[in-house]
Amino acid sequence: MGDDKRDEERDDELSRRELLERAGAALGILAVAPACASEDEGAAAEGAATSPPGPGVDMPPGDDNTPVAGDDGGGDEPVAGPGEDSGDSGGAGRGGAGDGATGDEPTDDGTAGMGAAGENGMDASSGLTPVAFAKHADLDMAVARAVELAGGLGAIEAGQTVFIKPNAVSDRAVGTPGIRTSNEVLAAVIRLVKSRDPGHIIVGDRSARQFNTEQVFENTGMAEAALAAGADEVYRAPSASEAPDDWVLVQPPAWEETWSGAGGILAMRKILEADHLINVPTCKNHQFAVFSLSMKNFVGAIEDSSRDPLHYVSSIQSDFVPLGREVAILSQPFTPLMNIVDATTVLVNGGPGGDGADAVRASSGMILASTDRVAIDAAGVSLIQLEQSRVTVSSPDRVQSVIADSSPWALPQIDNAIQLGLGAEGPGQVELLFDGIEAADEAALRERFES
Repeated sequence: MGDDKRDEERDDELSRRELLERAGAALGILAVAPACASEDEGAAAEGAATSPPGPGVDMPPGDDNTPVAGDDGGGDEPVAGPGEDSGDSGGAGRGGAGDGATGDEPTDDGTAGMGAAGENGMDASSGLTPVAFAKHADLDMAVARAVELAGGLGAIEAGQTVFIKPNAVSDRAVGTPGIRTSNEVLAAVIRLVKSRDPGHIIVGDRSARQFNTEQVFENTGMAEAALAAGADEVYRAPSASEAPDDWVLVQPPAWEETWSGAGGILAMRKILEADHLINVPTCKNHQFAVFSLSMKNFVGAIEDSSRDPLHYVSSIQSDFVPLGREVAILSQPFTPLMNIVDATTVLVNGGPGGDGADAVRASSGMILASTDRVAIDAAGVSLIQLEQSRVTVSSPDRVQSVIADSSPWALPQIDNAIQLGLGAEGPGQVELLFDGIEAADEAALRERFES
């Protein structure tokens, strides 16, 4: 019996290793074209003071409905005063968004794509930008399939530096899913990136200000999980007062609307100087920003002082437009090679904190991926809407009806991102691809996405 068990464990390990090797091989042969970066983005990537990173939102340490001073470097919780967000979405490195094969139908091993994707991850055969939904019991398989269908990681070359930006907003309610990027999904992403043989993998974030970033990474197990999966460095971003050289002042288009008094936005240097950025946010509603997905995750990529001007007070008064505009503006300096959304658990109500009495979550088990931050955020909102329709929300938060009654494309973050030219301008420019998703869910997601 002991020998049989060891044989089974060995076979399981070989199967997992073979999956990752196949995924890496498949992704490596995809056609790749660098994303077209704006002059501001290019300068920011070189460390010039041209484009600012975006702030994130952090939940208060006390009453979930009372904003307090602080922010969630990792990304979602609101703070007092003007309010701020640490950001759920990561920033972009110098490298452009990767392109690669995309396809609707999985192969037997779940790795090979069907068609080559062109610039910015657009499917060369259809002219549409792919957004992938994948669901598998094996998270390595789910992540590999979603990324492959979305265009792949073929742009990552041996020896390059890759920055992976999870949502490490806080260490509240450790063990409660949906608040932070899960350790399991983070590890699966690291293993997939590792299969491309990069020279240095950095996993990093700055948590909300009322939380100690180092403690967040330690207490949640994120640091341990990252290193065990193959990361070379866990970067617990310090404040500008502690390490001023770790931040770069940038000025993206429209930065003056909010940050004129500061002369720009302080963006995380390690992200801007990396060859590639992989953004790994969560999927949740947000009582101030309406939702927290890829663009919102960039709040964790800007310094605390740059989060201060964000208009959280306006959101408390049910005006979500100013903060939505700011999230879009601040995300401009960052150009993710791939956005990989951890939607295994969807926080439907009570976000971004997720540990209050009003928190409602759903276990969707899905991974989303796309090179296009606008398209994937619209897809993520569609998933929140779908899960919202399936659960009972006894204490609706201030954005519950806003999400339920709106087209994803009309929400402030997405509408402003479209105006800034950050991605797809509507559902007609996007192709939704599904792997392991039930037909009824596919239909429901398409309906909401195209509304």
